[in-house]
Amino acid sequence: MVDPVFQMFPKEGPLRLTVGSPPSTPVAFRVGAQLTSMFLRVIAIGKECAPSGEPDPVAIELRVGIGDFALVPREPDTVTIGDDFGVPVATASWSPELRGIVLVRMDITKPSDLPWHLRIRNKAPVDLDFVWVASDLEEDTRQPRLLMDLFHGRQAIPGAPVDDIVVNVANGGTGDLVIDTPAGTDLGNGFVLDELTPTVPPNGCGHLTINAPRVEHAPFGAGGHSTDFTLEANTHDEQQRTLHLSVSGKFGKEKEKDHKDKEGKDSKDKEHKDTPIELMMAGDLLPQPLAPVFSWAGAAPRPEHFIPPELRPDTATSALAHEDPAP
Repeated sequence: MVDPVFQMFPKEGPLRLTVGSPPSTPVAFRVGAQLTSMFLRVIAIGKECAPSGEPDPVAIELRVGIGDFALVPREPDTVTIGDDFGVPVATASWSPELRGIVLVRMDITKPSDLPWHLRIRNKAPVDLDFVWVASDLEEDTRQPRLLMDLFHGRQAIPGAPVDDIVVNVANGGTGDLVIDTPAGTDLGNGFVLDELTPTVPPNGCGHLTINAPRVEHAPFGAGGHSTDFTLEANTHDEQQRTLHLSVSGKFGKEKEKDHKDKEGKDSKDKEHKDTPIELMMAGDLLPQPLAPVFSWAGAAPRPEHFIPPELRPDTATSALAHEDPAP
């Protein structure tokens, strides 16, 4: 089987466009000099592990060479794209798909080696992130983007059970993310993959639950477990799929501190239990987020996105314009 040939953008992570912002900086993509067709899949990333729900969230513009940008219409309408001298070289249109995705088709009537550029604009009334994939094969534009925190550690009292490690997983790509590593897999050095979400759709989230080994008693505070494990999944970047897991022992003052922290927590819980409900703060009565992956850590008016900061690549150094740096 031949590996798919595709280009995923942006390389640094999803492109954020705020409400009412101008079109993004033009982004170049390759089109072979002999091709007669080309495809782009663009996803608008929503919040809380679901599509944004906007029916028409993005405007897409294309140009060839240094010609004028042409706004791509929804099919069955098409737009003609000209070259440096305005000579028609292609037509384009887009069609909507599920999960916040649109598919752009370009029919090339005059193949050439001129560069192509894309720019997009956020048409939704909320800030959104965008990812897109280009290929001359329509199916190859369905590519997942695995987003997860790669480093996970625990501290535990020697001989005592260790809490499971739960790894939140998000898919910010244009195709289903499939994790082929089965439940029950020994990840090395005592870590075991207990359960997982095997398939995560675009604009969706899942999780891995990993059983962590106990830390046995060791003199002078030594001892612990660590492992690096690369998940089997339908993504080509091994770095994005490699988990770094560790468990170390708590000794001496660390144990005393934990005991004091627990006493303080018990006292606080009792205080809240004994407080009449009419005297409690409003925040005490509101439900808290169930997991970090379902909430955005920034303050209002920053919108909540389904991919939290810890699962998003840092976009602060991106060369693309109109990105709102991660907090």
